[in-house]
Amino acid sequence: MKITQRILLAAFAGMLASNLLAADQENKKDSTKPDITVRRLAFKPADRMFGLRFGGKNKVTLLKETGDVEKAFGKEQAQPLLDLVDFAKENIALVSWTTAGPPEGVLEHEIKTEENNRHVVFYVRGPQGNIRGMRARLSADFFAVSKGTAVSFDTKERSQNARALQ
Repeated sequence: MKITQRILLAAFAGMLASNLLAADQENKKDSTKPDITVRRLAFKPADRMFGLRFGGKNKVTLLKETGDVEKAFGKEQAQPLLDLVDFAKENIALVSWTTAGPPEGVLEHEIKTEENNRHVVFYVRGPQGNIRGMRARLSADFFAVSKGTAVSFDTKERSQNARALQ
């Protein structure tokens, strides 16, 4: 092997080692941040008026303990919802939202990081390029969110086109 080839090979090996070290340090940095889990709860309230009373408000209500859920829905209706979560590890996020259609928008979420703080933002993703508004849909959905996680609702509907730009 010629000397120039050896020099180039050594330089390449040094760059590779440097990149691997930087990636390892980045992974260690991220591992100090707790994982945030968000999962939709398969809960449908027995109360037929639930959607009218709790839906369409474009906000998130965080229920942090059994008493919060029982106070909001009554002890009997709360039990099936309480069976779906472990309050030692997670809270319940009641996401109240509205959309217009047809076609209607869908509820989505993202995890945002701002100045080392991570939080969950719920929002409505509307269909792209459709004229809508013939009817409104009031909804309220339940999610289990990692305990201690801040949650919010972005009231501005996002379009399908915005997803492609992200």
